[in-house]
Amino acid sequence: MAYMFLVLASAVQGQLDSLTWNATGWGQYRSNALSHELGRLLFRGGHIDRSPVDSAQAAQGGEMGAFGYTAGLAINWSSLRPWRDKEARLCGSVQFKTLGDFRWTPELFDLVLSGNSGHLGRWDVLDGSRMRMSTWIQVAVGLEGANQNRIELGLVHRTQSTEALIRNGYFYVSEGLDYMTGYLRGHIGSSDVGSWGLVTNAEWHFLSEEAPFAFHLRLNNFGFVIAPDWTELHVDTLVETTGLTWTGPGLSVESLTQPEGVSEVISESNQRFRLDMMPFRIDASLEYPLGPRSGWDVQVQAGDWMPTPRAITGYRRAIGKQWQAGIQIVVGGWGRPRPAAWARWKKPGEHALMLFLEDPFGWGSKAAYGRGITLRYQNL
Repeated sequence: MAYMFLVLASAVQGQLDSLTWNATGWGQYRSNALSHELGRLLFRGGHIDRSPVDSAQAAQGGEMGAFGYTAGLAINWSSLRPWRDKEARLCGSVQFKTLGDFRWTPELFDLVLSGNSGHLGRWDVLDGSRMRMSTWIQVAVGLEGANQNRIELGLVHRTQSTEALIRNGYFYVSEGLDYMTGYLRGHIGSSDVGSWGLVTNAEWHFLSEEAPFAFHLRLNNFGFVIAPDWTELHVDTLVETTGLTWTGPGLSVESLTQPEGVSEVISESNQRFRLDMMPFRIDASLEYPLGPRSGWDVQVQAGDWMPTPRAITGYRRAIGKQWQAGIQIVVGGWGRPRPAAWARWKKPGEHALMLFLEDPFGWGSKAAYGRGITLRYQNL
């Protein structure tokens, strides 16, 4: 595999004098329950008032809570010269990306931030609560054909990965405080050693002068990594008592807080190697012109650990010879419906610069449920 990349790199070196490229940097986070103010307090620490907690409980309702973030930098390039006198051209990309996904049940949220005083006599379900975080670097090389259709094979190095999942869990305390039961089956896993693997990126564009629209399909980070020295801590235990004492020998609150007590309910497993799928993403978009200077766009994104597909639709218009701008509505992903806006400035034959803001009002409001920014530079 290393030899293959060396051969491709030597082929690329002879074409560096005629490249077109673009660079995209982005950062965004979103939640369907956590406001910016409460999220900042939870991650950075500080005194938490009841107001943002009550607002989060009302916003989440009976749904699964979700919070996600993604940030990174991607550089894509393609040669202007044909490869070995064929129609195809060499292309490639370099990417750094970090991604996080958190889910929780309404009961778990209440237990953590409000305690169980309001839950007496009620079964609290914890099933499906989870956490996933990953960071990786990717270098890919491939071929590009007509209409900028391309396919790449990439070498990926995952520098960090952590996951935790409650497969099954419940908790119950009687109204008379004379009976308690709880069950938890889940795990938390991570690796202190970087993981290596292969990924595929592909793009297909339908562009035709006869058709009144354009269609684009993109696949990113589809592949796997092999994680060495993967360690998992497992919990699979049931606690049921009519009188759990605070101190003393045997099962008590004091014994469970001691290292030897914790070992009674937590077991550890180690895998020399583990195969993991990368969090890939599929994008499909449609561009429909409404006139010579305006159009309507629709885009759907799935993957990247998002709880639901992310859909974007909006209106765009050219302003003068160098400007384009658009307004959009975004639904799905990790959060509720929110607006978006973008602007693009182009100097023909030289370069273009685009700025995209998701939930632009969120940048000035503590009550917003997320923020997002994307900046893209393209040489022409």
